[in-house]
Amino acid sequence: MNNTRRTRQPSTSGEQGQGFVCVINRNRDGYQVPLALQEAGLLSAFVTDFYARDSWMRWLPLLLRARKIDGLPAVKTRSTWSSFFLQVAMIALKLPRRNVLNLSDRILAKHARTLAESRSAHLYCYASYVPSPERLRPGTRIIDFEFHPLPQLTYDTLSRDAALYPEVAKSFADEETSLKEEVMTDSWRLAEAVVCASNMTRRSLEFAGCRPELITVVPYGFRSRAELPTAKPRSAEGCRFLYVGQGIQRKGLHHLIRAWKQADIPDATLTLVCYRIDPGIAAMAEGTNIRLLGRQSREELNAHYDEADVFVMPSLVEGFGLVYLEAIEHGCHVIGSTATGLPDLPLSDRAMTLIEPGDIPALIACLRDLRRRKAEGEFSPAEIQAEMDKWTWHDFRRKIANHARAFLSEGAVPHELRNGG
Repeated sequence: MNNTRRTRQPSTSGEQGQGFVCVINRNRDGYQVPLALQEAGLLSAFVTDFYARDSWMRWLPLLLRARKIDGLPAVKTRSTWSSFFLQVAMIALKLPRRNVLNLSDRILAKHARTLAESRSAHLYCYASYVPSPERLRPGTRIIDFEFHPLPQLTYDTLSRDAALYPEVAKSFADEETSLKEEVMTDSWRLAEAVVCASNMTRRSLEFAGCRPELITVVPYGFRSRAELPTAKPRSAEGCRFLYVGQGIQRKGLHHLIRAWKQADIPDATLTLVCYRIDPGIAAMAEGTNIRLLGRQSREELNAHYDEADVFVMPSLVEGFGLVYLEAIEHGCHVIGSTATGLPDLPLSDRAMTLIEPGDIPALIACLRDLRRRKAEGEFSPAEIQAEMDKWTWHDFRRKIANHARAFLSEGAVPHELRNGG
């Protein structure tokens, strides 16, 4: 990509009136961004690999039935079949994942660019699908949604941690290869505004050179309590801690296992649910009172959440961490690091405990303190679940829409909309 920021061309009010072509692969973030634009009357079209139509539901496999959301009509979407079948072939033929997805990303970006040009619309792109600027229609404006921390800061963080903890050699080597390939990521350079879901991602953008005034943080949200069953009461006996995620360095699992061993908490259990795990980290859990499980069904995973008192994932770097939201929706207290999206949510200490990433003594103290709080009856799953009302997906979509509307009408996003308005 060209590393020079595009110079904005004057746009007419007619162009502003056409809204955005939004582009995302698969059902990332549950389609909340295109839905936000649709609800605000700002969506010209949504480009993706596959979006389900109601008439197809009877014959679609379960996985593809989830590729839609109420409120975003299929007539506003454009499925990109070449991208979709390329990804199907990747799975069926075990083709090189990175090469295939890079090609798929370029196909989606081209489709979105062409559609935006034909409609005199602007582009709202997740980072992977920002098109190269050479063939953009003059006056086309871009909002870039960055859903992962940029690789420059991530690599810096993980490399320093790997030097201290040899058990993460395998997962760091896997990350290192990927991050070095992406180190020149510069989608944000082609946009006039950048949106992300956490201040952790904001910090990575600034570390890479993005001007702070271009960045808006909009945290992801909770589902409505009306969509969920009431949180189940927990057993009064002991304290159950739960981790759900990949068993890799980035998630801080090696820090959790070290802390757990040193905390030595009586009548407490730790369950790790990892669909894949670094063998060096897995070896750390051998011979301990840690239960290590592989991939679980949705029903099994819900049962683990419903039994757990505390969910813990002390990530070193996280674009947000949607799994924290899942845990709170089930009434679990959550432990997370300040390098996640948790600090951006308006949660009280009854629902959330924050530590600095990599601070094992603080994590030990936290585990012990939460066991004490459980014994003293401080945890109420129903009260934890009630904190979901403080920031919902509706609030997320409202702020996405307000930001996009201000971007189109004013040319610059007001400060209050960049910081919680």
